[in-house]
Amino acid sequence: MSSFDAKAQEWDKNQRRRQTAQKVASAIKECVPKGHYDILDFGCGTGLVSFELADIAKSITGVDTSAKMVEEFNKKSNTPHIKAYQTRLEDLPNSFDLILSSMTFHHIEDIDTLIQNLAKKLRPKGFICVADLVREDGSFHSDTTGVHHFGFDPVELAKIFERHGLKRLCSKIVHTIQKHRPFDIFLLCFQKSP
Repeated sequence: MSSFDAKAQEWDKNQRRRQTAQKVASAIKECVPKGHYDILDFGCGTGLVSFELADIAKSITGVDTSAKMVEEFNKKSNTPHIKAYQTRLEDLPNSFDLILSSMTFHHIEDIDTLIQNLAKKLRPKGFICVADLVREDGSFHSDTTGVHHFGFDPVELAKIFERHGLKRLCSKIVHTIQKHRPFDIFLLCFQKSP
């Protein structure tokens, strides 16, 4: 059982999470051109960011390792065009115009392979947007089980995307989460060459 399974039912009640999702979604909309996209939300959780992007979506596919998070996501959807799955990225049959990942990268050990696999799922001229913690001291999480990175240096992370042939469109701090101290959240967006 994923540690996130136990938190799924209460997840959306946290105002800090909802606010972060709104800020991330708003920043994504500012960065990518207006359009209607087939969207993949990698590490979708309950869909807090996904549902904020529904107005720019043709379809939204959520992917998460937590069955209960996926269940909560799907409870919110009233259309077959917005659906989440507990599956591996590689097992998704389709490709996407816009891939997003919010507050998930720090839970993934091998970032280079992940970026390579995300890029494979992206259509030519498609966009990848990633929001996560700016490198921190490890105190953001009270329990660091399953946390492989204490945030990232956005400049260093951007270089990995660029090595995989993606062109940077934006890099900015989009939100600050206030806990026992402030923690900045960055957004990086890239475009795949045609």
